[in-house]
Amino acid sequence: MPPSETKRGVLESTSKRVRMIFSVMASPNRIDILRILNNKGPLTYSELKSLAGFKSKKESGKFAYHLRKLLRQSLVGLNKGERRYTITNLGKLVLNLARQIEEKSIVESGKMYVRTSHQTIEEFNPHKIIQSLVREANMSLEQATKITEEVENKIYKLSTSYLTSRLIRDCVNNVLLEHGLEEQMNKLIRIGVPIFDLNKKFLHNDNALRNGISDLITDISEKVFSDYFANNFQKDIMDMHYSGEIHLDALGHWGIGADTIFVDIEQVNKNLKLKSHFLFLPRTTHAHKINITLPIMVSLLQREVSREIVIENIDKIFDDYAIDKISEYFSLSLISSSISMRYAGTPFITLVLSGNENNERLFQMLSGYLYYIEQVSLPNFGLFITFANSLSNDLLSLLTKIIKLGGRISLSQKSVRSSRGIHKMHQDMGLPIIVLHSLSINLPRLAYQSNKDETYFRTKLALLMRPSVSTLLLKKEILLENIRQDILPAISHTMGFPQLGSTSIIVNLIGLNESIHDILGFSKEMGFDIVKKVVKTANDVLHDFGQNNTDKFGVSIINDSSSTRFVNLDSEKFGKLTHDFGSYSQGLVITKKMLDDEESLSKNLIELDNLMTGGLHVKLFTSDVSPQEMVELLQKSIHVVPYFDIFEENRICSICGARVASSDVCSICGSRNIFTFK
Repeated sequence: MPPSETKRGVLESTSKRVRMIFSVMASPNRIDILRILNNKGPLTYSELKSLAGFKSKKESGKFAYHLRKLLRQSLVGLNKGERRYTITNLGKLVLNLARQIEEKSIVESGKMYVRTSHQTIEEFNPHKIIQSLVREANMSLEQATKITEEVENKIYKLSTSYLTSRLIRDCVNNVLLEHGLEEQMNKLIRIGVPIFDLNKKFLHNDNALRNGISDLITDISEKVFSDYFANNFQKDIMDMHYSGEIHLDALGHWGIGADTIFVDIEQVNKNLKLKSHFLFLPRTTHAHKINITLPIMVSLLQREVSREIVIENIDKIFDDYAIDKISEYFSLSLISSSISMRYAGTPFITLVLSGNENNERLFQMLSGYLYYIEQVSLPNFGLFITFANSLSNDLLSLLTKIIKLGGRISLSQKSVRSSRGIHKMHQDMGLPIIVLHSLSINLPRLAYQSNKDETYFRTKLALLMRPSVSTLLLKKEILLENIRQDILPAISHTMGFPQLGSTSIIVNLIGLNESIHDILGFSKEMGFDIVKKVVKTANDVLHDFGQNNTDKFGVSIINDSSSTRFVNLDSEKFGKLTHDFGSYSQGLVITKKMLDDEESLSKNLIELDNLMTGGLHVKLFTSDVSPQEMVELLQKSIHVVPYFDIFEENRICSICGARVASSDVCSICGSRNIFTFK
């Protein structure tokens, strides 16, 4: 046969093969089969048949016919050993070409198409805009139709073949804004993070993502929830927050869950009913196995609490333990719980221990805590120790070592509190208590506006207290609704809330010291009397709320993220402030020097602590105290101060993660890049 005839035969054979492949691909069912195999990988005959939508027996013949067509053209192969079908390389090539042809035909058609948020390409349909306006913005059909006509005109003027859901929504919102329909626009607005900001986090995170992608996901989700909350919450309250009259702490979590909880570990063991939630966790906590109970509690509650989890009666679990085993089991339970946590920081977990009953058991638990903080660079657990009279020198020496290594210890002669100083306002209850305290009032702002008139200052405070308490009560309603919607299963199924337990509402006061002394101008001698009058004014307003409510109400001076923000906003509003504040006061800091005048300090502290019905954070400053002096300082403090919190700055090397004592250079790797955590 001449070469030309041979060549013609090859071409005809190839052409026929191509025609057969195009013939096979003419069926949408066969394209679907290729797509399924491409996405899912090797499948059995029955699996592929079911996924392709041929579920009835009547359709078995059709499926077999389509599959044979694909096998004959080598687009699908059969692994006879495993009896599984796979897409071949030729099949992948054909599928890719089909996709390109489909997209090109869409562009060439001259029609408008939309890349949807559910990852499909659809022809632009104005009727869907009408549906969204009616369903999402509660507009009438007539009004929605008029708005859609304007949007449609704008879209057809765009020089693009491909639209996106976001672009269409932006066009709709633009038209709504032009018509003054701001309320409807807010219901349609899409929340999220600008691409530039997200790229910046990926490319220039500056060690901000210490836990990698977990930190990024948490940060982005909190920003989304913050935008959602700000867009949906009462506008007058949000305006007060933005202007700096009040501060809503942790906006990304504000409209979701609790701020602080007090929970009895024995009650959790009794009431735990996970039902169909958290299927990856054991169904029981094993009441006397601390290495199981504590990690489960932490894993559950950390998701739904923003600031602090206070766990009581943790030491009673060790009643049946051999004394020489307590330290080991306690340290292992803390390390196991740390592994289950998302990241260091919030919520902080405080474990309440009793110093009144068994000093030997307390010593062993402190030894276990010491081992834990030696293993982690940044502890997420602190200890709150209650005692009636005093603590032994051996215990105080061990506490000194813990504090100097970066541990957090709180000591109290009286009631149980959080490490931040928040009162457990239902002291006689072993049932869970949820505390809502994420609202702070900017007292210096009120003082600046009062023209040095103390009476006017207190009047403005009383007026601001009412909407502040109402806002926190609204937060409680949001919390209860989230429980009803099963958004907070840990709080409802672990703690049994709200059927069991109660709620405390606490309004936080920021900058009391600056307001009284620096802005209103009262001397140190007269100032404390004015402080008492100011706090009494706030408590009087809370008393009115408490008369008709089962919740407990209180006023506090505790730490949150509002202080520097308030200073910056006040500087913008009033120009250069008369006093150069870096931040406003939050709580009290007691130094070794202040303890020298112990009689005056003790009297004022007890009086102020009694006035602050919601809580008072008192920190004992020990950074400049040597370990040798520390025991004596602690011994003196526990007789003078009813409650105080002790922790020192944690200085961590950003390269190797080692704890750095006092030098500016890491002793392990020599890095000078040191993070300070306060």
